[in-house]
Amino acid sequence: KQTNEAFATGLAKSRNKLLYGLESAFSGGGDILEELEDVLLQADLGLSTAEDVMSEVKSLREDSTQIFSRDDIRSILRGKLIEALEVEGDRRIRFEGMSMYQDEQAEELEGESGDAAAPTKGNDSSKIPTVLFVMGANGMGKTTTIGKLAARLRIEGGQKVLVAACDTFRAGAVEQLEMWATRAEVDCYSPNEQQKTPAAVLYGSLDKALEGDYDTLVVDTSGRLSNNDALTAELAKMKRVIQKRLSVENDESNKPLPNMDVPRETLLVIDAAQGRMALDSAKQWE
Repeated sequence: KQTNEAFATGLAKSRNKLLYGLESAFSGGGDILEELEDVLLQADLGLSTAEDVMSEVKSLREDSTQIFSRDDIRSILRGKLIEALEVEGDRRIRFEGMSMYQDEQAEELEGESGDAAAPTKGNDSSKIPTVLFVMGANGMGKTTTIGKLAARLRIEGGQKVLVAACDTFRAGAVEQLEMWATRAEVDCYSPNEQQKTPAAVLYGSLDKALEGDYDTLVVDTSGRLSNNDALTAELAKMKRVIQKRLSVENDESNKPLPNMDVPRETLLVIDAAQGRMALDSAKQWE
């Protein structure tokens, strides 16, 4: 109930803007269809929904011999919004692929004949956690996204989740992630006095994920722009740390071989307001 109330409160501004816009469109004296389309787009309904509403309005207006009223518009809008909110099937995050991925890794460690390969001193591939590496520029909502994602992983996927507070640069970043972890009811690995760099924090979180038998590790990183070469190099270093710590086999000299299958996913959090720069960032970071 509290969640629904908070959701309704958060949408109040958009809802009121839409209602005021509709009243203005009917009382403005201009082309009602053009003004209606502007109102729908400005209310953040999305281009697809706005086009569906306009198509329905135009179709009914052409077929009807009666004057269209604001109540008719509201009725159409209400119906289209309900259609847009309806979902088909199960929209929860699916996790079957993650377990399949672990099975594939186990199979790769066996010979082509199916006989078990010689044992290595690397990690047991079936116990390697799924690592989600989250990155992006400052202010894009990485930490908030991690908190919401962690909650869905725990609730919908039945996952045991650990989040890693590897943003050691921004003031308050660790505390913010810890707050989100508490809300999501998941564990958070935070820096200690001996861990001053993101790579060191990441290594410690990987240790905890392995020892604690976690299903998923979500890694928070410091905000950066794609043209900052030094910080981009740090991302590459963190990726190498993951691949080395989650190695599943060693070489002839007993050194761990990098596990090129991790991290499982690299997620880039962007804001639509970035425009073309968001695309450029994604290309730069590959």
